[in-house]
Amino acid sequence: MDSTERDRLELELRQRVQQAEEAEQRMRSVVNHVIDGIITIDERGTVTTFNPAAEKLFGYAGSEVVGQNVKLLMPEPFHGQHDGYLANYLRTGEAKIIGIGREVMGRRKDGSTFPMDLAISAFRLGQTRYFTGIVRDITERKRAEEELREAEERMRSIVDHIIDGIVTIDERGTVESINPAAQRLFGYPAAEVVGQNVKLLMPEPYHSGHDSYLANFVRTGEAKIIGIGREVVGQRKDGSLFPMDLAVSAFHIGQRRYFTGIVRDITERKQAESQLLKTADELARSNLDLEQFAYVASHDLQEPLRAVAGCVQVLRNRYQGQLDARADELIAHTVDGVSRMQTLIDDLLAFSRVGTRGKTFEETDCNTVLDQALADLEVSVRESGAAITHDPLPVVSGDAGQLAQLFQNLLGNAIKFRSQQPPRIHVGARRAAGGWTFSVADNGIGIRPDYFERIFVIFQRLHTRTEYPGTGIGLAICKKIVERHGGRVWVESELGKGTTFFFTISDGGATP
Repeated sequence: MDSTERDRLELELRQRVQQAEEAEQRMRSVVNHVIDGIITIDERGTVTTFNPAAEKLFGYAGSEVVGQNVKLLMPEPFHGQHDGYLANYLRTGEAKIIGIGREVMGRRKDGSTFPMDLAISAFRLGQTRYFTGIVRDITERKRAEEELREAEERMRSIVDHIIDGIVTIDERGTVESINPAAQRLFGYPAAEVVGQNVKLLMPEPYHSGHDSYLANFVRTGEAKIIGIGREVVGQRKDGSLFPMDLAVSAFHIGQRRYFTGIVRDITERKQAESQLLKTADELARSNLDLEQFAYVASHDLQEPLRAVAGCVQVLRNRYQGQLDARADELIAHTVDGVSRMQTLIDDLLAFSRVGTRGKTFEETDCNTVLDQALADLEVSVRESGAAITHDPLPVVSGDAGQLAQLFQNLLGNAIKFRSQQPPRIHVGARRAAGGWTFSVADNGIGIRPDYFERIFVIFQRLHTRTEYPGTGIGLAICKKIVERHGGRVWVESELGKGTTFFFTISDGGATP
């Protein structure tokens, strides 16, 4: 070989050596900076390389591991099995994890263990065989998997024990799962439903329409009940039908779409609603009959009562003082009784007419209504020395005549049930959700708390007629007027410190 050829070969060799060194440097850089631990052992199990990621993972410096048997990094049973497994592989070539990878346990320098993924590859350098293991700490993944498993178990427990039926289907309508409550509801065991089309649980017209509805939703996303819920009819295994609430939600797992339906048997609710409607109709008819009876009875009583009153007045005017004292006393009692009966009948008529003779609601200025009530109470206000003030009052939708009666009754009570001091009465109003809250506050004798509900019941009185006149109907009329206007009435009071009546009027009224 001449010198030129030798020089060329030497140059080519140096270039190859340089390339090999550069390749080794690049590989070493990758191995040193990769996030996975990389460990190389020879065929005796002796560690030959231990990258920085492996040092962090196992807590050993490379110098503490290189030259040691790799079993150092293994807890039992892997520690005790490793020599036999490696010897068997070298003798037979039978690999359990080489080229496959598996989940094993690693042991850190401090003795703690951790789960890791291990992938092993084999290679030769000359006559020596080596094995490279790539390890990754999967503690967080295992924790997440355990949390997921626990969450799935909790969810499965909820689904299995919830009182509502839960049915999951795929986008073809095939039942994927049916919980125990749904099995009881429809009368099917899970084995007879899972894998079948959900139409099995539907009577007509839902049965025929389901496929097209589902296909339309999958194609267009147009939902009629998904995410909304509705009342439908279900069909049991025995063919019987029952009403149910159905709420459907859609979700994806990968590329597949699923639908979960939550169903609740509402048979008892529907029966209760039907009974409630029937009872409400009967109550409405009963109330109308009672109002008609009260009106007719009180109206028909007026004529004979006027006749009795006329006769008694004649007796008193013509014969008072001409008979004995007992006769004069009886005539006076009769006149008083007739007068109270006339007042009672008038109040009863007013009570019965609140719901039947009310006027159509219209925009009503409560300041004007209050002025009307005060005009009707002018004599009582003057005689009692009452001072009545009020806030600016709103315009509401209501029956002006009934609202005037409402104010008149409450103000009249405040004047009637006054203390030793002259009455001080204030009418207030403030905006509230959906309407207005009015108040009528006084400095009168007050009311015991245990009477707060009783005073709104017809004919209920807290005092004798000799103490305070009246029929016990006024506040019952107030309650009926307020309820007709979509509100409620209540009282707050303390004995000897005055009383405040509150009532609300809704913005839209109630039954104009």
